[in-house]
Amino acid sequence: DNPRERRWLLVTPIVVDLTLLGIFKYTGLLVDTINSFSALWSGHGVLSPVHIILPIGISFYTFHTITYIVDSYRRQIVPTRDFFEFACYVSLFSQLVAGPIVRFSELQQDLDTIDHKNRRDTLDRGWSFFAIGLIQKVLIADTIASMIDPAFKHVASLSSAGAWLCMLGYTYQLYFDFAGYSNMAVGLGFMFGMHIPQNFNSPYQALNPSDFWRRWHISLSRCLRDYLYISLGGNRGSEASTYRNLMITMLLGGLWHGAAWTFVVWGAYHGVLLLIYRRWPSPWDRCPLWAQRVGTFFLVVIGW
Repeated sequence: DNPRERRWLLVTPIVVDLTLLGIFKYTGLLVDTINSFSALWSGHGVLSPVHIILPIGISFYTFHTITYIVDSYRRQIVPTRDFFEFACYVSLFSQLVAGPIVRFSELQQDLDTIDHKNRRDTLDRGWSFFAIGLIQKVLIADTIASMIDPAFKHVASLSSAGAWLCMLGYTYQLYFDFAGYSNMAVGLGFMFGMHIPQNFNSPYQALNPSDFWRRWHISLSRCLRDYLYISLGGNRGSEASTYRNLMITMLLGGLWHGAAWTFVVWGAYHGVLLLIYRRWPSPWDRCPLWAQRVGTFFLVVIGW
């Protein structure tokens, strides 16, 4: 109950978590960036390239442990005394690689009763989610990938129509691949008697950039909002500070997706879209619904 000790117990493990994530996931990006700038000035890099094997699922179980620590600090959960329950939550195999990002409060009751729960109640729903996810991933996403991947290897030879078809194909491949994995994870959760939250809600039917992020990778959007955006101050300050907090959140959200500057640019792009819509929502909202959907979809395609 000592406030100072509680803050240390909050900050220390988060710093350790983020340091490990930075070393494993972003060291290569940092070295490559330094060498690129060095090559511009001196014609050669100054650091030797590094090749660090990335642990499977490190981004997801880093998020899991950080949310667990913060929720414990905020007294929103009662920390478990069972190490195996904690380990199961952090490294749950079904959603470790591709999500959804699950909070301990969403699984604690299921984990507490997992040894005597009647799984027949959720088995049919579990098989349904798993089958739908498998179809999305294997039959749809992988089929689209088999058609567009060879085209992406020869971009210079594509016509304008071919390039747009590849962009549309990649847009749907990405969705069905990611949503397929998420639905399989939700289905496996139901089979084991655990309620893993939904991660997608028809994102390509979104009406505006803000609506898109309420529908796409829902679990990540909630985590970024609750643990980063609100912690930075959210919209409690001036309008300028709100825009700053939103941009920082989207930049770090983009970087979380992958160790490349393209992800940062993608995060910044969506951050700008959110800022513009937040600043001038009325002209967009006055458009017909079909025009809002088409416009949002077009902007998302450009981002991909």
